Amino acid sequence: MRIHHLRATAFGPFPDEVSVDFDELTAAGLFLIHGPTGAGKTSLLDAICFALFADVPGLRDKRGIVSDHAAPSAVPSVELEFTCGTRRFILRRSPAHLRAKKRGTGTIETPATVALSEHLDGEWVVVSTRNDETAEVLHDVLGMGKEQFAKVAMLPQGEFAAFLTAKDDERRALLEKLFDITRFADVEEWLVDARRSSEATVAGLRAGIDTDLARLADVVARSTASGEDESHAGASDDAAGSDERLLEGLPALDPDSPDAIRGLLETMATRIEVTLSEAMVRLDAASSADVAAASAFQDGRSVQSLRERASAARVSLGALESAQDEIARARSVHDRATRAGSVRGDLAAVERARAEVHRRQASVAEAHAAVSRLVTTGFDSSDTAVGDSAVPRTALPDSGLVDKDRGTDRVDAEVVHGRSPEALVRVLRQHDDNLRELLRLDAERTARARRAREQLRDMEAATSVLQSAAERRTTASDRVEAATAAVTASLDATTSLAGLEQAAAEARSRVDLARRTLDDGALLDRLVRESADARSRAQDARDHELDLVARRLSQMAAELAERLVDGEACSVCGATAHPSPAQGGRQVTEAELDAARVAHADLVAAHHECEVRVTTTRTRIEEALRQLAVASVEELDLDAFEFGSVEATRRHDTARALAAEHAQRTAHLDAARAALTALEDSVAAARHELTRVSAMAEQTREDEESARVAMSALWISHADCPCGSTSAAESSDNAARTEAHAADSEPFPGSDAVAELASRHRAAVDSAAAWAEAVARHAETAERLKAALDAGLIAVTDAGFESFSEATDAVLPSGELQRIGDRLRDHDRARAGALSVLHDPMVMAAEEALPPDLALLEREAVAARSALLAAKSAQTEAAGAQRSFRAIRSSLTAGLDAAGPALAHHHRVKDLADTFSGGGLNNTLRMRLTSYVLAARLDKVARLANERLRIMGDGRYSLEHSDRLAARGARSGLGLRVLDQWTGVSRETSTLSGGEAFMASLALALGLADAVREESGGFDLGTLFVDEGFGTLDDESLEQVISVLDSLREGGRAVGVVSHVGELRSRITHQLVVRKTASGSTVAIAGPGSESAA
Repeated sequence: MRIHHLRATAFGPFPDEVSVDFDELTAAGLFLIHGPTGAGKTSLLDAICFALFADVPGLRDKRGIVSDHAAPSAVPSVELEFTCGTRRFILRRSPAHLRAKKRGTGTIETPATVALSEHLDGEWVVVSTRNDETAEVLHDVLGMGKEQFAKVAMLPQGEFAAFLTAKDDERRALLEKLFDITRFADVEEWLVDARRSSEATVAGLRAGIDTDLARLADVVARSTASGEDESHAGASDDAAGSDERLLEGLPALDPDSPDAIRGLLETMATRIEVTLSEAMVRLDAASSADVAAASAFQDGRSVQSLRERASAARVSLGALESAQDEIARARSVHDRATRAGSVRGDLAAVERARAEVHRRQASVAEAHAAVSRLVTTGFDSSDTAVGDSAVPRTALPDSGLVDKDRGTDRVDAEVVHGRSPEALVRVLRQHDDNLRELLRLDAERTARARRAREQLRDMEAATSVLQSAAERRTTASDRVEAATAAVTASLDATTSLAGLEQAAAEARSRVDLARRTLDDGALLDRLVRESADARSRAQDARDHELDLVARRLSQMAAELAERLVDGEACSVCGATAHPSPAQGGRQVTEAELDAARVAHADLVAAHHECEVRVTTTRTRIEEALRQLAVASVEELDLDAFEFGSVEATRRHDTARALAAEHAQRTAHLDAARAALTALEDSVAAARHELTRVSAMAEQTREDEESARVAMSALWISHADCPCGSTSAAESSDNAARTEAHAADSEPFPGSDAVAELASRHRAAVDSAAAWAEAVARHAETAERLKAALDAGLIAVTDAGFESFSEATDAVLPSGELQRIGDRLRDHDRARAGALSVLHDPMVMAAEEALPPDLALLEREAVAARSALLAAKSAQTEAAGAQRSFRAIRSSLTAGLDAAGPALAHHHRVKDLADTFSGGGLNNTLRMRLTSYVLAARLDKVARLANERLRIMGDGRYSLEHSDRLAARGARSGLGLRVLDQWTGVSRETSTLSGGEAFMASLALALGLADAVREESGGFDLGTLFVDEGFGTLDDESLEQVISVLDSLREGGRAVGVVSHVGELRSRITHQLVVRKTASGSTVAIAGPGSESAA
């Protein structure tokens, strides 16, 4: 890579644009960048790095690269022109920065921009304007990143001096940035992940085994505790001691000792089986003892309970004997109430029958009244046959039991005209068929009336439709005529369209020609004036030229006069006396004469050009006036031409619009004709519909007349019905019927009369049926009352009562009867119970026996039960321990079987991961794999550095890579030492003097740059920078270092030294000077004897 040009604006300490031509600066190969401290020498290198990578090297923040000295309106930017191989690029980059808002106050952040252009086929072509794409292209071209470029192309001496004396870890950090060791780091990471995975697997297995051992210890501990309890109860001390020894040995077990764990499991299995057997034997013994003690205690309690029952029975029996009289009276009352309760249903049945008879009598009376109101034909409401005999009389019994209670009067049902209610119903129903037919005919009449109204509306509508269709047919005919005229007009317009279009075009051309002619007239006046002025200026120039010629001739005489000498002959006239020599004025030079001649010729040419233009313009005006048929420009009326053009255009537009509407108007004509045809069809259809509706209306009138005759006959025949409905209906409908049918000889009822007739007839039928039903129900109720009286009399006599009233008085409420019965039963049960207890053989035997000692028996039972519970708990613990042990043994055995291969695999992976990570027993140097790879790179760097250090240090020192083991367990393998060839002693790099350290650091930086270039594919840097550090060298060492730097120019490479050391200014002739002021810094290129601002 070779840098050609750098341009930076508002960057770092540079407020204005600075431009550095590196082609000029690097002409000698070696150049110096110098200036006072803080002037901005390193900022120039930052500008190069920022242009390439959008960032600055080191710890500097790229957000601070915008110059604080620059004007607020300045746009910070860096432009770098460089060549990589055969490709030449220009890279323009602007960082994100704040600028003033275009509207209002304050600032707004402008985002960063980039533009990469490449020189192709003689021109610059933009490659990319995106940051990511530009970064990809530059990485492909340069072959390295920012960190590598900063270390390889700029060689910061301060950092390499630190690199020379750094610790292995610090040196490793820099080398990792410069050399790609990703694949080796991936191997390290993969092995660490594998170790971590195997550790997790082993840890999981160990945790499982440890958990099982802890559970096993818990089982042993519980077994030991149980054994101690049992030893107190009589178990052997040897077993307890064995359990304690097992418990003490468990913490010493390790998952890595599977044989010891398996042996322990066998021992514990045998011990747990023995413990369980012993616990079961003890449980059997404790259970037998508990049964015996509990039985003895229960027997004692039974004896005591029997003695207490006997005492309570004697006390209860005495209290019962003292209430014997009261119990006898209650028993008598309860007996009478019980007998009365047996006939309570018969008494209630008599009362219910009597009440029902009263209700039925009222119903018969109400039904008879309703019939009297509705059945009026030949019926007198005061008729004795329909008097009180209409309600049957039944003699109701009183509360006595004599025969008069059985009597009942006969029900008289002959009421209307000597007829029964059933006969009246039959007569009324005989007229139902006539009435239904009358209703049907009336409904049809109503429907025909509705149809007649609808037919009338249809006739009116048909008439209206016919009239409307006729009117629309007339309108459609008019539209057809109008459409025909419009089509004719559009056809004529289509025919004349071409001629009108040509006329409009000609009118527009005449307007344009007239406008141009007027412009040419004005132009002609101006050209005439310009021609006159040009002729005047040419004449003035001619006069000026002749004046200069005359003055030049006069000047020539004066020149000859100046050469005259008194006594010498004149070269013109030969006279030796010169009384009045010519006097010279202002000198006229040949240049002045030439200028005057050229000015005159130019003005003459200008005048000729004006004349040509005048002639051309005049000819053009004359031709235009001839075409416009106008005598002169003054007579030219532009408004008239424009008006004519507008009129022609209007006529053309009108014709074009009509022609464009021809197809549409033709379609309208076709549509109008189709509409006219459709309307003629509509008129015919309307006439047909009117004829059809008129025929239907005539048929409806004929049907109405036939129905009228039938309804009159039915109305007359219904007059014989007992309901008398026709008289009422005729009176209500008389006015309407008389008005509507005054000419008719037969009666004709209206719809309201028919409806009223039907309603009254149905009401009469329903009332007569209800009356017949009420009479029948009353007769049935009277029979039920008679039967209830007979059955009640028998039941009361059988119960021992003499009358209904005596039986009724003996009845008690159910609650009271239940209370007395409960008291009697309680008394009887209590007395029988007391006697039963006293006569019980067991009670009698208990009274004869001695009182038992229950407290002693209870203590013995409690003690036996406690021993049983303890034995059960021990047996349960032993059985649970056995189950737990079996589960733990199975899990522990499975864990031990799986742990063996997993541990072997983990040891192998751990040894590899530790070795590759710089640890482990096999890695005595504690060197990581990546460190081993970097060590090879460092060894190569040292060899390359020694090639330059041998020259700079007279061959005394050489750098050597050291893999010596570091102290206190630190990582090693990246050490650097210096070998003193004069003494043969290898020592630490920190023992070098300042100058020696600088030379070693410079050589190391150059060697590292060479190694990185080889690592990146042999990429060649055409421009290198060495930054600072030369102040520590003496003159001889400085000369040697410069010679080494000078050797770097081989192959056309340019080397720039960045330093403020004054000695270098005399040794390096090509320089870039950086100056600082209060308003910012500037740069200038200084050559061997000159300086130019950059």
